[in-house]
Amino acid sequence: MGRYEDADCASSQPAEEYSVCGRCFADPYIKSFIDDAADSSECDFCDRKSRTKNIAAPLDEVVDFILEAVNREYEHAVEALGWDGAEGGYQGAHWDSYDLIEQIGLDLPTDDGRLHEILVKCFGDEPWCDRNPYAQRPDERLVSSWKRFCKFIKYKRRYFFFQHKDEELLVPGEYLGPAELLEFIGGTVESLGLVKTLPGGYLIYRARQFKAGQTLKSSYDFAPPPVEKAVKSNRMSPAGVVMFYGSDSTRTAVAEIDDDPKLGIAVGTFRTTRAANIVDLTKLPRRFGFFERQADSDERNRYNLAFLHSFVMSVAAKVEPGEREHVDYVPTQVVTEWFRTVFQNRGSGVDGILYPSTQHPGGCSLVLFANRYDVVLNPTEVKDATSGERMKEWSLRFRHEKAWLKLVRTKVIREV
Repeated sequence: MGRYEDADCASSQPAEEYSVCGRCFADPYIKSFIDDAADSSECDFCDRKSRTKNIAAPLDEVVDFILEAVNREYEHAVEALGWDGAEGGYQGAHWDSYDLIEQIGLDLPTDDGRLHEILVKCFGDEPWCDRNPYAQRPDERLVSSWKRFCKFIKYKRRYFFFQHKDEELLVPGEYLGPAELLEFIGGTVESLGLVKTLPGGYLIYRARQFKAGQTLKSSYDFAPPPVEKAVKSNRMSPAGVVMFYGSDSTRTAVAEIDDDPKLGIAVGTFRTTRAANIVDLTKLPRRFGFFERQADSDERNRYNLAFLHSFVMSVAAKVEPGEREHVDYVPTQVVTEWFRTVFQNRGSGVDGILYPSTQHPGGCSLVLFANRYDVVLNPTEVKDATSGERMKEWSLRFRHEKAWLKLVRTKVIREV
């Protein structure tokens, strides 16, 4: 950042001749910058000293570092906002330098007021506003597009929206339409490398409730229901569409279904017999900090990443059981259907989606695009299911020919 004599402009000149240490700032990225740029053993603001190493950096360099981040998100109001003296001045949200320091969350934990005063001078007398103030920030635009998508899918048009041009939904340059948003989410997932391979032998835990006198032991007992019994709308699948819901642990699996203490709970552990490609929404790259510099070689888009974090929170958000459940699940059902039928990663589709558990914080839930015929049956189960009739047995074996989810053990968690 250049230094200017005009006090209206942002300048690091008022900070010259001072040194500051990392303890004077709470932000970890400012602290790290100071550690790297330290050339003094004494801080001019908290009186910290060291006899063995340099602990303080030139404050003007620190200010330049801070202004680099500020200028990414803000600009001077005179350059961007309209002015109307009769209406009170600048037409839009704006802040003086004192308030901007609070706006950006610049915490000075040890300051007695002197450091803050110098920073205010460095920020200049000219008011600040959001960069490009009459448009949404890129991540805000994407979040707004998702909110409009949810409203549109719930209440206006649930099917055949890919070619639909809705004047209310599509505001040129402001929002992404439903099809565009799905393509964007898929492209972001692919670019961030969120398609992962679960190796053969991966364990998945599936919990079931049961009534008194009922026993759950067979593969079919823990398999997804037949189509004719898939009458309940779930987070990722509408009624009539069968999918396999599982979890990363017994505890998570139980937490996801334990809504009636009068019912027993049993957990079946499945092992995959082949590798499976899944969209992993549980291990997103962390968001960039406000003051964090991004390396030139880092191709991640900080705004796209911020949106994806918001999107995953929305997808995983708890929906209270009740009359609205089948409506509130619709947006995630549409996204899941898109990943199941349209999305391609390097020319191949995916087998499911891993997402944060709503009922067990820290746990992971998994929906696989699999039905009961993807569950491996042992010879005894085949005979029991067909009563030993050879044609039925042949038909059932044929349907399970590509099965890849094998039940390896069961455990009763709660008796009734």
